[in-house]
Amino acid sequence: MSLSIGCSCSKLRKLSRKITMIYDHHLAPDELTVGQYSLLARIGKLGPIGVIPLAQYMGLDRSTMSRTLKPLISLGWIQTLDLPIEELTDKRSFGVSLTASGIAKWQSAKPNWQNAQQEIDHILGHETHQDLMHLIDDANAKFDLL
Repeated sequence: MSLSIGCSCSKLRKLSRKITMIYDHHLAPDELTVGQYSLLARIGKLGPIGVIPLAQYMGLDRSTMSRTLKPLISLGWIQTLDLPIEELTDKRSFGVSLTASGIAKWQSAKPNWQNAQQEIDHILGHETHQDLMHLIDDANAKFDLL
């Protein structure tokens, strides 16, 4: 017996685009996309980290991670650094950390990111928003087991 629930990918991408638009709208004054903000925030929270573990943590492949990092490195918000060999996954790997201006950019954009969070919570309703976050976490955990 097959369930007719529609295409999971299409439905998730449609919702993702709507939510991304809200974040990008709120982060526009900071001249950041939500992807760039997420990268600054993740590096800021984790501290110096290898690029490959960072890509895995964010669910990106290595080439997408490199393309996302390049402009932020050029803007002086992220710096590359050498990490101890045991923290690297291969010889070509390197580490990244936020610069002082990267930390300032992340912190100055945080209120706009929080405004986007609040707008999404308002649109979905707090209970639906929380339920959605739990469903996403559960689904991600199941895919992480593969």
